[in-house]
Formats: sequence, C-alpha cells, structure tokens
Amino acid sequence: MVLIISIVTPMKLTPRHGLLFLGSLVTLSLTACSGNEAETSANSIAIAASFYPIEEIVTNLSGGTIGVVGLTPPGAGAHDMELTSEQLAELEESDVLFYLGDGFQPGIEKVISSLPASVRVVDLLERLTVRDIVPQLEGLEGETDGEALESGKDPHVWLDPANMIIMANEVRDVLKDLQGADKKALDSSLAEYVAELTTLGSEFDNGLKDCESNVIVTSHRAFEYLAARTNLKQIAIAGVNPDSEPSTKSMQAIAKFAKANNVSTIFFEALLPEDLAQTIANEIGAKTDLLDPIEGFSQEDLDAGASYIVAQRSNLERLRTGLKCK
Repeated sequence: MVLIISIVTPMKLTPRHGLLFLGSLVTLSLTACSGNEAETSANSIAIAASFYPIEEIVTNLSGGTIGVVGLTPPGAGAHDMELTSEQLAELEESDVLFYLGDGFQPGIEKVISSLPASVRVVDLLERLTVRDIVPQLEGLEGETDGEALESGKDPHVWLDPANMIIMANEVRDVLKDLQGADKKALDSSLAEYVAELTTLGSEFDNGLKDCESNVIVTSHRAFEYLAARTNLKQIAIAGVNPDSEPSTKSMQAIAKFAKANNVSTIFFEALLPEDLAQTIANEIGAKTDLLDPIEGFSQEDLDAGASYIVAQRSNLERLRTGLKCK
C-alpha cells in the first residue's frame, strides 16, 4: 500500500503535531495491489471550522492529515466576521462544517441554509449545557447585562476545558463517519488530547481555590463558564457581544461593585481596545492585565506556537496574580 499526500496550500507549525493547515485541503490517495488486479481509491476530506478553538480540535485529532478551513481569519474577531466569496466557495466544498450556534457568529449561521446537501452541518453546542445570560448585578442596563443575543444563551462554552472535551468527542464521532478516516488514529489522538485538557482543568481547579478575591472584571462577557467552574463571579464591562458599548450608568455600577469587592485588576482582551478596562481601573485605583477569551489568535501568535492550552495556562497565571491566590 502506498500513501501519497498532496499538500496544496501553505503550512504552519504547531508545537503539538508540527503541521497546521489553515484553509487547506489534503488529498490522500491510497493504492492497493493484489495479484494481477489493482484497486485505486481516492479520498479527499475537508473540514470547515467556524473559529479557532474548533479548528484546533480538528487539527489535534487528525494530526494534520485532514484539511481544515478556518473561517475566522487570524487576528479577526469571531463574533462579527463575515464570509468572503472565497471562504464561501471553500465552505461549499467541505465535507463538514463545525460551528457554535445561538447567534455566536451570525455571519456563518446566515449561510447555512444555502449550503449544498453534501456539507454536513454540526452545531457543537447541541451536546453541551448552555448557560442562560442572566443579570450580573443591579445598576447595569442594555447589552452589558445580556441583551446582545436573541437566544438568551451564552455561547462561550470553550473557556471551560470540560466543554472542550465534550466537543472533541463529538468531532471525533463525526470524523469517524467520513470515508477514508483513520478511526484508530482518531481514537488515539482523542485520548491524548482529552488527557491534556483534563490536566488543564485540574490546574484551574487547584490554582484558583484559595484567593483573596473571587471577582473578575473583564472587557466582555466571555468567561462565565470558567468562572462557574472555579467558583468565581464574573462582571463584564461589555456584553456577550464585545461590540456592545456600556452606558455611563453601567460603568459606574461596575466601578462601585469592583471597589466594594477589593478588585485589584481589571482584565482586558488582546483583540479589543483597552480603554474601557482602563477607565474602570483608573476609577478604583486598580491595574489592568490581559485575559484571553481564545476566540482567535493573531498571525504573529500562531507563528510563535500559540494554542488553546498555552493560552489557558497564561490565563490561569494572570488570574492567580490578579486575584492574589495562594
């Protein structure tokens, strides 16, 4: 048996598997010969991932042998991305689209109904317990207090490693159904990835259980799942959609609550302006620090080997410092 791998787009290095193909298609040609007869079969698998965490799951499970079309470009915000004509053409040629529903990426959801029947569409939220968006505290109003999404649900499930494990299992199950998929390799890669995510979850559980403060003030409302897992209370300056602008009344209420709860650090995000976090910090005499929602990395970060687990460990250390954990 001869295995021929044809790579048709540029490669990027990752610390885990070595090859991450963004927007690529990998063609596997298997030729088997028996006696005087030869049978030739060709299989091409292309997976579309709506944004980075899903893209990483597919890449980790496939070891780079399955083409991954990343629909959210490096450095772009996941919430408000719109598909280009080139991306739509790639999506229409894909075997599977993995995405998160409930209004997280409207630009992707609006094209789903027009996709060919050959594209299997998988909403990874369907296996998960999705949290309701509930009021954060008195004095907040508008989208800052959760009116951004019509569904009333919080889609930022991936910030809890336990949910990454559930999504990875679902991705494995779907990939195993595809013709030409290496089922044993998928199971082996899943076990390895789940072990890493399980260890990460334990690090959060142990690292944030004894802190001077249990309140995190963040740029936007992305960290509720992580906060719930570790018994923290998140107060977000912007809503579930980071483009929502808080009112003056909301900013005053957040500053008052943060000061009353001895918050010493206001967390901003890499892909969002720091000004709102800095305003609150100045009001209460706090400092600011980065907390990554891992919705996407810049190209520079990817080139440097960024990954979900690396970013989460950085988040953990920043939280431990900001919350003054033992």
